[in-house]
Amino acid sequence: MTENPKTLPIPPEVQTGDAQELVRVWDVQGKQHVSISNALGGSPRQFGQLLAQIALYSSQIYQQTEKLEPSDCLRQILTGFKEEVAKEVTGSSGS
Repeated sequence: MTENPKTLPIPPEVQTGDAQELVRVWDVQGKQHVSISNALGGSPRQFGQLLAQIALYSSQIYQQTEKLEPSDCLRQILTGFKEEVAKEVTGSSGS
């Protein structure tokens, strides 16, 4: 069976009986589609910490691929996060 080249590899560290997948995100023509486990566990604060880890890892990737400073990467990620959350809070579509 050939792996789908659009599928990310599963890290070997999590290939145990104790690991649980929490979030998947796909991009289709610039629009993201998300699947989140209903067995998230933890608290909303801990989920915020998970989002922070995703932002930190993502900034490292952008730093390498886009040659941006780490602080600039994080600043841009946080700006996008705030803008997206503001759409939900204010009910505006942003465009």
